[in-house]
Formats: sequence, structure tokens, C-alpha cells
Amino acid sequence: MPLPAPLVPLNESALIDEAAVALGQDLAVLMERAGEALAREATRLAPNGLVLVACGPGNNGGDGYVCARLLAAAGRQVVVLVVIPPRSPLCEAQAKRLPGSIPRLETLSAGMPKPALIVDAILGAGSRGRPREPIATALLALRALAVPVLASDVPSGLGTDLVLPATLTVCLQVAKLELLRAKSVGEFKTVDIGVLPAAYQEVQACCMRRFPPHKRLGHKGSHGELLVIGGGVFPGALEFACRAAVMTGCDLVRAWTAEGPPLPPGIVVHRQPGRSLVPADPEDLTPLLVRASAVLIGPGLGREPGCSDAAQQAMSLALELGVPVIIDADGLSACAEMLRGMADEDARVLLTPHRTEAQRLLGAPASEEALHDFARPWRVVLAKAPVDLVSDGWRWQRNPRGNPRLAVGGTGDCLAGLAAGLMARGATPFDAARMAVLWLTTAGDDLWQDMGPCYDALDLLAKLPPTLRGFLQPLGMWPPVTA
Repeated sequence: MPLPAPLVPLNESALIDEAAVALGQDLAVLMERAGEALAREATRLAPNGLVLVACGPGNNGGDGYVCARLLAAAGRQVVVLVVIPPRSPLCEAQAKRLPGSIPRLETLSAGMPKPALIVDAILGAGSRGRPREPIATALLALRALAVPVLASDVPSGLGTDLVLPATLTVCLQVAKLELLRAKSVGEFKTVDIGVLPAAYQEVQACCMRRFPPHKRLGHKGSHGELLVIGGGVFPGALEFACRAAVMTGCDLVRAWTAEGPPLPPGIVVHRQPGRSLVPADPEDLTPLLVRASAVLIGPGLGREPGCSDAAQQAMSLALELGVPVIIDADGLSACAEMLRGMADEDARVLLTPHRTEAQRLLGAPASEEALHDFARPWRVVLAKAPVDLVSDGWRWQRNPRGNPRLAVGGTGDCLAGLAAGLMARGATPFDAARMAVLWLTTAGDDLWQDMGPCYDALDLLAKLPPTLRGFLQPLGMWPPVTA
């Protein structure tokens, strides 16, 4: 069976628009289709009478201006309430196309006829927090009219006391997760406005906007501290994961491991005696977890006696302390039963299995559908395959990049290290997963073109910095620093 249609958070809308443009689509054309959908629904909800279209300053307002123009062209009586004048170029262009015969109001007047319907195109999916003036006053005045409301994409003021409750909310292209249980949404439906599915069903370069910037006045510890638990049996895997995590900009990467060869001097090493890990004295391990902003469990862990118990102990302690957890390699097998039994929605967990590990994790055949069904917003899955899958149980994205040489030993450890480092830097599990897999597979594809099969995990690590610059510089984010 195909994967279900994704439900995306409201803050994903801007990235979807950006991805659509990068894929060659014209946002003005998409806006016209959005306005057509609103006009169609407005006609259905209110076949007769005055339609009041309330427009804000952004692209959501632009959808409203298109709707007003099309309704007027169909012979409907229309009034536009300009809550805030246009600020986005697309909104401004649509406002200029509005016929002069359509009245434009800055405030609601007491003498105007009562509308049969309000079209709410004031605040779009990108708005945050309680609306400020003059929007706050406008929302209260519109609510006082006590007439049906058609919301464009999301009811304005959603999640606040100022929300304008909708009779019908029209989600543009993709359903929005926050609308699922919100009482003020009314009925909601999703309409196809022609956005290419790849804009939201595939990992796109614009997701790198979520890359955590460095603070200009930061100090050691401001940019994340990662604890990596593994090695001993396979020390090289631990090293690759640690070195990749450093590439994310983590201030400090620590390794809790057994006896083995030295790690690079930038990694702070804490060793147990013996050639493989066993459960630690909690008084030794807990202080390191308390300091950590994330913990990666599994690279090079192996399956020697005691290794599984060590992984389970680390996961249990981390979850108890509220530390975000990334689990990879043999850590997945060790913790599979615990992960299947999780019910703590306050946790932040990212799992990075390949196909065999995914079967052990699920205890069943690991189809995309089964992995998506297992995933949760607090238990994200990054399933490594010829086409990678990232899922949080509501939304999913595929990553079609990569080449056969990415099966070489160490590349999966590099991926886990990147994702873990990004989570330690503050990225959400879903964002960390898609940024990491995009970053690594793009670097690998560049090496494949240059070197064919003659590259390894060390070459991949060396390719990560220029690949990151290639993503962030076009976004105006290089170097990635903020005040």
C-alpha cells in the first residue's frame, strides 16, 4: 500500500513554497489556484449575499485578493477588508489586480450590510503567537458579526484567544497537523493547487534553513555537547561517528567506550576496562548524560556479552534525564523491545536503521508503511535504503540521492554522527534526520562523480565541509552565525 498523505506542521509551509520555486514552479500561478479554490468554496457555502474577504499583508492575503477578484467576476457582491496593506510582492501584485469596483475598507463600519460569509485570508500558516494590532481588533470585530467563516489554510489567530473560528478551513495542498484537533477549525478539507509532490514528499535543499547557526558571542557549551556510547568491538565506527558529529559544529564530543586505539585529540574519551562495553556505574555515566545535549548509542557497539545491557542502560538513563537520544547500529537491536514499548511523548528519539536493523527493530518485515506506522513525532525513523525514508508518523519524506558506494563501511556511522550532532545543536529529530541524510548523500554523490568507487568514509568526512557551504551559501547563511 502507498504511504498515506503527509500531515505537515504549520511551520513547514514556507519550506514547501521555497521547494516548489526551486523545482521550477511559479508561486503566482499557485496563488491563483489557491484563490480559485477559495472562491469555489465561498460560492458553495454562500450561494447568495455579500462576501467579505479579509486580507492580511502576506501571501495568504494574496490568496484572498484573488478570491475577491474571481467572485466579483462571477457577479457576486464583494467587499475587501484590508486589515494590513500588502507587504509581500505577490500579495501586492494581486491587490493591484483587484477591480476598482470592489470596495476596500480599512475598518468595519457600523452601517455596512451584514455579509453572508467571511473569507479569512489574514494570517497564514507562518504566523506565530497572539496577533497584534490592528489584526487583534479586526479579528474581534469579524467574530462579532456572527456569520460563517471560510479560512484560507488556517484560521487567523489559531491557538490564541483571538482566533476567528472557521466554518470551513481549506488546507492548500497539504493538510496541516495543528488543525487536526483544533476546535476553531470547523470542517476542513485539503485542495490540490498544483504544488509538485516532490516539494513536500522529498527531502529538498531548503530544509538546510533549519541548520542551527552559531551564536556570535557564544562560548564553550553554547553550541551543543554530544555523548557517543559505543566502540570497543568496532572502534572505527565510533571514530567515524564522533568525527562526523564534530562537523556539525558541536562544541564538545565525548565518547564513552571500552579499550581500543586512540581517538582524534578533539574527542574527549572516557574508557571502561575490557574490549567491549558493559553496564556502567550510574554514578560515572549519569554526570556525562546530565552535561550532554544529546546522546548517540550504538556505533561500533557489537554484540559481545554485556553490550546490549550497556545500551539499554544508557537509553533508560538518558530518557529519564530528558536527554535526546539517537540510536544506531547494534544499539537498535539491543534496545528494540524498549523502543517498541515506548509511550513517553516527552521523549526525543531518532532511530537510524538500515533494512536488516529495521526488521529487528520492528520484529516484522520492514516496509515503508510499517516504518511510517511505527514512527512518532517523538520517535522519528530515518530508514537507510537506496531511497531513504524519514518519518515521524504524521509526515514523511523520501531522499532519492545516493549511490552504491555509500554502502562502504563507516558511512552509516557518519550519518548517525551528523544527525546526532545536529540534535545536540538543537535541531528536532525530523529536521536532524533530513538535513543529515541530504548532507551526507550529496557529499557522496559528488565523490561518486569524481572518484567512482574509489572513495571511503574518510573521503566522505573530508567532503562534508564544502558540501555544507554549497547548501548554506545560496541561502545567505554562510558562515552560519547569528547575533
